[in-house]
Amino acid sequence: MNKRDLEKEFESKYKDYGRMLFRIACLYAGNKADAEDILQEVFMKYLSGKYHFKDKEHEKAWFIRVTQNKALDLLKRKGRRNISLDEITELTYEKDTYSADILKRIMALPEKYKSCVILYYYDGYTVEEISAILKISKSAVKMRLKRSREILKTELEDYV
Repeated sequence: MNKRDLEKEFESKYKDYGRMLFRIACLYAGNKADAEDILQEVFMKYLSGKYHFKDKEHEKAWFIRVTQNKALDLLKRKGRRNISLDEITELTYEKDTYSADILKRIMALPEKYKSCVILYYYDGYTVEEISAILKISKSAVKMRLKRSREILKTELEDYV
């Protein structure tokens, strides 16, 4: 693939998935700089490999999964840190303390719950789609969402 074709391929995939993947990376990493690094790694991996996907959904699932894995790798390398309320508020693009607090609590969930919550509530995927993306059963997705809601309900009782 020549340089021009590579640029076109990048532009096309970035247009299709860039915004969504950036949001996922931000939610995991907690700041824009790390999210940009994650996104760069994801697209470099894509462009350096020769991936063949069954369809658009398979391709999209690949991008999401690689983004999550790269984000988790970054967190392991850097060591987990707490995200400040200011950073959370900036990431939500609102100055609504309630929304920021919910997002902060979601970010504190164990990884297996957080992934399901982000994909379901923030990116609008169905249980079936999440099951395919995370390579777990539909019942596991449902259980993780249920447990996440229970945890969040307990932690957010002050707002009720």
